[in-house]
Amino acid sequence: MTVRRGVVPLIAVCCGVTVANIYLAHPILSLLAQSFGVADADTAFIVTVAQISYACGLFLLVPLGDVVRRKRLLAVLLAGTGVGLALAALAGGLGMLAAATVLIGAFTVAPHVLIPYAVSVVEPGRQGRALAAINAGMTGGIVLSRVFGGALGEYLGWHSVYLCALVLTAGVGLATVLVLPKEPRREGPSYPRLIGSTLRLLVDEPGVRWAVGVQVPVFATFNVIWVMIVFLLTDRYGMSVAAAGLFGLFSLVTMATAPFVGRFLDRRGSTMVMGVFLGVLVAGAVLFQFSELAIGFVVAGIMLLNLGQQGAGIANQSRILNLRADSRSRLNTLYMTSNFVGGSLASLVAVAVFATAGWSGVVLTALVLSLVAFGVWLADALRRRRLGRRRLSRPDAPLGPPRRTRAANAR
Repeated sequence: MTVRRGVVPLIAVCCGVTVANIYLAHPILSLLAQSFGVADADTAFIVTVAQISYACGLFLLVPLGDVVRRKRLLAVLLAGTGVGLALAALAGGLGMLAAATVLIGAFTVAPHVLIPYAVSVVEPGRQGRALAAINAGMTGGIVLSRVFGGALGEYLGWHSVYLCALVLTAGVGLATVLVLPKEPRREGPSYPRLIGSTLRLLVDEPGVRWAVGVQVPVFATFNVIWVMIVFLLTDRYGMSVAAAGLFGLFSLVTMATAPFVGRFLDRRGSTMVMGVFLGVLVAGAVLFQFSELAIGFVVAGIMLLNLGQQGAGIANQSRILNLRADSRSRLNTLYMTSNFVGGSLASLVAVAVFATAGWSGVVLTALVLSLVAFGVWLADALRRRRLGRRRLSRPDAPLGPPRRTRAANAR
C-alpha cells in the first residue's frame, strides 16, 4: 500500500503538534513556581512526569500499531491526549497538573504510530527523506511550543498554553485521521503476547541494543541542557520567560537542514550519517562549557546541539526500523521507550546537578553524555566492520551460537 506524497507532510505536522505536548511545561517552569508558590526546581518534576508517562505510553500502546488499524488507534490516542490537555488547562494545583500530565504523556504517542506507518508506505529509496520530514515537523513543534508557550504564558497566563495546545491537537489530529487511507482488518497475537514479543526483540536483535545504547545518551545530552536552560537565561542573563523562550527559534536550523539529512541518509547509510552528527552533538556540548561567558556561545551551542541530536536520531531510527519490516511499531517502541527513560533519568540528574553544582555542573554532564554516545557508536561501527570482514573471509562460517527463530519470537 502506498499513499500520495502530500500525506507525509500532513503526518509531519500532526507529529509536530502532538509531540509538542510533552514539552509544554519547559518554558513556563518559572511561571508554575510563582503560581503554586514553590521553588523553581520543584516544578521541574513535571517534565520528568511527562517523560516517564510518555515512555509508558510508548511501551504499552505503540506496539498495537503492528496489529490493529492505525486510523482507529490514532483517533483513540488523540482523544486521550485531549482529555489530559483539558484537565491541565483547568488545574488549580501542582498535583492536579501532574495527574493531567500523566494522561498527556501516556496518550501523546501518536507520532510513533505514524512514523512506522509512513516508512511502510513511502516509495523505496525515499524512507530517509520521509523520516527527515517527520522529524523536522517534530522539531518544529517542540521549538515553537517553547517559543509561543513562553510568550503565551507570560502575557495570558500558563493555563492558556494548555488550552491552545488542546485546540491545535484536536484540529490537526482530526484532519490526519480523516486523510489516512483505510487499512484492511489486521490480525495478530493477544495483547500480552504482543508485549512479550516486543521484549524478545530486544533480546534477539543486537542492532536494537546498540541503537538504544547510542540514543539514550544522545537524548540525555539534549534533555540535560533544555530542562535547565531557562534558568541560565533568566538568572545569568536577566531575560524574561518570554524572551528566553525565543531562544528556541535558533533550533529551527534543524528544520532547514532536514532535506539534506534525508538525502544524505538515503545515499550514504545510517552508520556514516550517525557518526557525523554525533560529532556535531559533541561540538555543541563543548560550546556550552562557555555559555556563561557570552550569549553567542549559547546560540551556537543550541544550534549544534539540536542539529546533532536530530541528525543522529534520524539515522539511528532509520537503522532500527529496517531491521524487521513486520515489527516496525514494536521496534520503534523499544527505541523510543529507552530513549525517554534515559531522558527522564537525565531530567532527574539535571535537577540534582543544578542544585549542587549549578549550571557549570549541568553543561559538564551534557559533555560527558555526548562523549558516551559517540563512544558507543564507534564501538558498534568497529564491531560491524569486524563482522563484515569475517563474512568476506569465511562466508560459510557461523558467526555465533544458533538462536531461536526470530520470526517465531516476534509473533
